[in-house]
Amino acid sequence: MLGKLQVWIVGEFIKLNEKFIFNKRLLKFYKRVLDKKINLVIDVGANSGQSIDLFLELNPNCKIIAFEPNPKLAHNLKLKYSDNPNIQSFQIGISDTVGKKTFHENVFDATSTLEQLKMTSNYLKKKSLFLGVKPDKLVVESYPIEVTTLSDFINDHCTEPIDILKIDTEGHEYACLVGLFKSQLSQDIEFIQLEIHYDDMYLNGKSLKEITELLNKNGFGFETKVNHGFGSFEDVVFRRNNKQEPGH
Repeated sequence: MLGKLQVWIVGEFIKLNEKFIFNKRLLKFYKRVLDKKINLVIDVGANSGQSIDLFLELNPNCKIIAFEPNPKLAHNLKLKYSDNPNIQSFQIGISDTVGKKTFHENVFDATSTLEQLKMTSNYLKKKSLFLGVKPDKLVVESYPIEVTTLSDFINDHCTEPIDILKIDTEGHEYACLVGLFKSQLSQDIEFIQLEIHYDDMYLNGKSLKEITELLNKNGFGFETKVNHGFGSFEDVVFRRNNKQEPGH
């Protein structure tokens, strides 16, 4: 019972931080750089709809395509936005291949992932302590889910340019980008927003340098970083045809 209470408290703290710190920083950035209202957003790793609500602040009438493989969260998303025909949500994972992959549902559902945890990670041990559970109890269940690539989805379903592609997949961002660039895209993307972890929590974790190199190779350059206000992670935004590098 104490563990569940601690997880709930952490979750509420993170929600408040996102609402009053992170979201305000991100909104300020987008309002400064956007020269028009956003029309289409793809949200990979929609969780409880935090980013959807933020994008609706930029334009209440924008169309949003959301992906969330966690069954409970996906169900809640459909209920939450059932009266908004501009929001489509899909219970499917995004990766570098089409088929099935193992999804690891975390005791703190916001950090569920397709990546395997590195059990010797010092950061993982600190996170477990923070949540009040043992490291080997962080994952409550692992099961196969359907996955697809962004290139396949965009080429099959999108008929207009994408203003913002947001990817928050708890260490699986690089694989999502590999899948995005597997084939020529039928639509342009203006901004790509990624959550980046600066820790050793995942066995196959990729560095910001590796992610930046992949994006640069495909025509995207660094635009800005937005710190979450806690933890060793932040969102990094890249823009099509931008020539900057992180740190500038």
